[in-house]
Amino acid sequence: MAGEKAQAATDGIREMVMECQSRGPTGPDRSYFKFLLVRFDSNATVDPQADLTPVRKIDPDQIAIPGDGGQTNITAALQTTLDRLRPYMQALQDHPERAEHPLPLVIVFSDGGHNVGPGPQPVAEQIKQLSLDGDPVVIAAAGVSVGGGELDENTLRAIASPECYVHIADAQVLSRFISSVGSSGVSNAKDIASVIKTVQQ
Repeated sequence: MAGEKAQAATDGIREMVMECQSRGPTGPDRSYFKFLLVRFDSNATVDPQADLTPVRKIDPDQIAIPGDGGQTNITAALQTTLDRLRPYMQALQDHPERAEHPLPLVIVFSDGGHNVGPGPQPVAEQIKQLSLDGDPVVIAAAGVSVGGGELDENTLRAIASPECYVHIADAQVLSRFISSVGSSGVSNAKDIASVIKTVQQ
């Protein structure tokens, strides 16, 4: 993901972080939103300043999608996410203010087809089996065809939660998708699907 798409993704993530920073109790250590940013090409890497970090400790201006990757390893990205979410979800079970913390939401967007390693569906299902008080973690996915590319909609639809996949052909819509869905504070598939519909309008 390079050029206009990378800049739109960067803008959307920055806006999402700023919106989340404006919500919840005051103080950098009281953020109800934590942010995990996983970039992927042939491998997956976690942004060191966004490793399940309270959003108020993040400088949005330091976040960037460089757009210099070549291949597309969605499985590695999802596995890295799963490895971070498992202990987080376990800790949340006993958190005294767990009702105030939104259920984690996973947002995946890609402009290419998965072409490295095993298919991502089994790992996606493990993520969607994580739950809090019976509510499962939701995966919202976007296939980005701005400027062309070998988009693999079948794979992205398969990893998304029900009604939580969207095809995006406009860079500004990609930015809105990331910022609106990521900062919505909703955590069930039905409500997230509603937010996605407003992004497309």
